[in-house]
This record gives sequence, C-alpha cells and structure tokens, in this order.
Amino acid sequence: MLQRRNHLLFTLVLSALILVSSFAPALGQTWVKELATGVTLKQTVSNSGTPEVINVVTVNPAAPGVRLQAVLAKDMVYQDSPSKGCESVSSMAGRLKAIAAVNSDFFPIGTDVPGDPLNLMVIGGELVSEPSQRVILAINADGKPTIDNATFDFSVKLKTGKPFPVRGVNRPRAKNELVLFTDRYHDTTRTSDQGSEAVVKLDNPPLRMGANTGTVTELRSNAGDTPLTPGVVVFSGHGTGAEFVDGNLKVGTPITLNLKVTGQRSGSLEKMKDVVGGGCWLVKDGKEFVDIKAAGFGASFSTTAHPRTAVGITKDGKLVLVTVDGRQSISGGAPLPQLAKLMIAQGCVQAANLDGGGSTTMATYYGILNSPSGGIERQVANGMAVFADEQPVTDSVEFSIAPIAKVLSGTSVKIALMDASGERPLIEETSGKVIWSTRGGAGFVDQSGTFYGVKARKGEVVAKLGSRIVTLPMETIAGVPAHIAATIKKDESGAPNRGTLAIAVTDINDNTIGNAQISVQVAGGVPDNLPTVTDEHGAATTGITWQGEPGAHVVVTCGSVSADVKKPAK
Repeated sequence: MLQRRNHLLFTLVLSALILVSSFAPALGQTWVKELATGVTLKQTVSNSGTPEVINVVTVNPAAPGVRLQAVLAKDMVYQDSPSKGCESVSSMAGRLKAIAAVNSDFFPIGTDVPGDPLNLMVIGGELVSEPSQRVILAINADGKPTIDNATFDFSVKLKTGKPFPVRGVNRPRAKNELVLFTDRYHDTTRTSDQGSEAVVKLDNPPLRMGANTGTVTELRSNAGDTPLTPGVVVFSGHGTGAEFVDGNLKVGTPITLNLKVTGQRSGSLEKMKDVVGGGCWLVKDGKEFVDIKAAGFGASFSTTAHPRTAVGITKDGKLVLVTVDGRQSISGGAPLPQLAKLMIAQGCVQAANLDGGGSTTMATYYGILNSPSGGIERQVANGMAVFADEQPVTDSVEFSIAPIAKVLSGTSVKIALMDASGERPLIEETSGKVIWSTRGGAGFVDQSGTFYGVKARKGEVVAKLGSRIVTLPMETIAGVPAHIAATIKKDESGAPNRGTLAIAVTDINDNTIGNAQISVQVAGGVPDNLPTVTDEHGAATTGITWQGEPGAHVVVTCGSVSADVKKPAK
C-alpha cells in the first residue's frame, strides 16, 4: 500500500453497472463495528427463510464520553410547516451530531398535531409530555437506563381549596379539561376562545416532574391562543377547567404544580433526566413477555411481521437499540414474539418495542444505517440519541468517487475499495473499519459495502473512515415486473356490455414500471385496443365489449407474471 508522510490514501471505486441478478444475500452475514468509544454496531443481513436486515447498537453508558438524550422533533411539538413539527431521525442525528439515533414514541400521525408524543417525554429534566399506559425508557443523571410503566398524578394547588387535576401537558385541550402548555409546544397555545387561560411565571423553570411553584401574571377569560414564552406555563381550561381558572386564579395568585410521575417497578421518576415513550413489553426479567393488551394493541399488531424498533437493557446495564427492517424485498419484518427472542439473544433482560412500521429508522449524523420501509424516512415526533467520543484519527483519509451507478430495484452491487493506485484492493484490515450508510432513500448498503436497490429514486451511499466522509451518488431504477394489478370496472357509458380494464405493473419493491410490455387476452369479449406498453406511471387501460358468453375473463401478462380477472357481476 502506498504511504506518504504517514497519510493513508485510498480510492473508492464502483463500476457504473446496471445489475439484473436478483437479490441474494449470503445466509447470516454479520458485521461488528465500533461507531465510537462505548458504542458498537452489529448488523446482520440474511436470506434464511424470510430475508432480514437487523441492526443492533449496543451502548455502554459507563464509558467515558457516552451520553443518552431524548430528542424532540425540531425541539417543538408543533410548527407551522408541512411536517407540523415532525422530523426525520437522520435530521435529528445530523443537527445534533449524534453517533446513533432511533425513532421512539408513537404519535398521532395524520392529525392536526402529529408531533405530539403519545407518552411521557422528558428532555434534560424538562417535562414535555405526560405518560400513557404504555412503556417508557428512562435515563437517570448517571446514564443508567430503566424500562417501566409510568402513571401520573398532576394537579394545581392553591393556598385554599382542593387541588384541581391537570390532565395533560403540551397537547390539544379536550372538553372539560385543564392542560398545561410550555414554550416546547408552539409559539402560542393554538386554542380557541371557548375556554379560559392563565399565564404563570415559574420560580424555577423549566417545568419539571415533582413540585413546581409560580405566580399568575395574566388572566385571559374566554380567550385562547395565548403566547408561550420561556420561563412560563399557561393553564388552559375548557368547561370545568375554565371554571377553575376563572373562579380561582387572579393576577398575583401563588400556585404549586404537583407533577407526580411514578414507575410501576422503579417508584418515583422525578430524578429521571431523559425519558421517551414506547409501546409494549417484549422481555421482562429475562423472559419473553409480549403484553399487547396492556398497551392497547390488537392481536394483529403482534402476530404480523412489520418493521420494528426496540430497546433493551442487558444484565450489566448496557442499552441495546434494535431495528428490524420490513415491507421490502431485502427484509420481511418481524412479529413481536420473534422480536422478543431477538432481544433475548442480544443479552437483554428487559426490553420493549418502540414505534415501528414506516417510522423504523436507525441513523448516525452522517447517514442512515437501516432501510426504512418507505425508502424516504417518515418524519416522527421524537427519538433517542446516543452521543460519544469518536476514536481519534492520526491518518488523513482521502476518497475519490467513480461515476454515478444505476442499480435495478431488487438487485445488488458490491462497492470495491481500492488503494491509491486503483490497481489493488484496499487491505481488509483497513476496509473493514469503514462505516457504511445511505442518504436519499434509494436503497440499503450493508457493512460490507454492498448496495441493494430498493426504491426507484436518486440517493447516496456514504462511506466513513476515521474523520473523513465521502458520498457516492447512486440511482435505483425500477426492476423487473413482479406484480400486476388488474381490475375491470363498469364503463363510463353505462352500457351493460361494456367494461374498462385498468392495469398497473410494479416490481418486487412496488416501484411502478413504465414502458413494460403487456399481453391482454380476453375470453368472452373483445378489447377496444391491445395496450402493448405501460405509460410512465406503470399504468395502461382499455375498453372491453362483452359478448355475453359465460365465464368471461381477462388474462393480463407482463414478463413472467400474470393476472386473471373475471368479468364483474351485473
């Protein structure tokens, strides 16, 4: 290997090929790499039965420089933006320069406030969201993790009278409720005038679990949309909640907020520094314990193979973050019992599932380590991030990049690392230290440097060695036909002997295939035309005149796949 002034030079070489071989990873390939001091990545890619891509990050909270932190998307529950306050995991990791991060809590996707975590969330001791019946992951001031179920008893107490219950924190107000808002929610409470609100200046901000004291500085009867500023909370009441505000609070009134949060197994959670919510238990005291009923999940949530994110704690106190990819050709996902067994295999004595499906993401500050099921990451409400000291680098590392490559969805290409001369492969001892990731959602790269095309779009492969990062432009294009969706509908003319055949052709990863050759055979009818190719959206249509013969049907063929569709009943 060429060396110059103790500097290591090497070249990243990729042949610009379009591969047509199908995805076929070796059985049970596993790589173990150090992301930073105290943080290890183990990745397994297999095709034994159902293909699987599994990423496991193990964190030693006792290692020097290691820190765990709950991250709220965009640092605010709601923002006036298309994402409404949600953010991708890779964006969270990137802006905070996290060594690793995963998605965490479930959130009300599709609602007006999707960035509202549906369980307890605490950031650096600051209370952001109240608990639900589901599990939590809590980190104390020493970095020790705990998995538990939490209950809460929130109330406001005045010098006279009974305490009044507070039902929530930083979420939309419901009927007959009193909720609290902080500047973590939005610029204002976003409430209507059908209630009353009081501004309270805290004596010791920010809002924390336990006892908080303050003084009322403003009363807004029959008014909403109160501005939210640092150091204050706003009581927002509707119905009986508004009656409490109007009947008991005045400017200058001293108040005490009792925000008691109790863990079922660990007692008071008041001293927990960072907390995120999750779903249900997977492992309890070293044994499989999939408790979907307590978390409010249906049976199919457990038994169906989905993309999954999970968290666990080992006997010696290490934190284990896991993603299992799914809903794509390279990985089929996992049912919860399988996920529980996986967590036990990682040495976890306690474990819980976090939000999964399209939310499942594991990222570093430089790229995505797993393969999100939608290709492009789903923007989520919050995450758990890992910070640590990266290994010091004494050698300068330079990369050069070959031309852009195109890969068929459902196929793979191996990226070759070469020495500076471009004539010899980089020695395994050095190439094995490269951390591989992606950006842009075109596919997945494993820790051997093999890229798998998944979603038809442009993206990047990211290679990191030491302190140097290089990106390789990569484009995935639609693969060979794997699915045909064919439907016959009544013709718009309403004629009983007329129908319309609609055809859609997709590849193994549901990318639409344009310019695909199609064969249409009609039994008991005559097509208006015989579409020969799909349009740019992978679709084609034709009208059919039925001839009244029994058993009329249509056979649509594209490549090696076909669909047989019966004439709809009258």
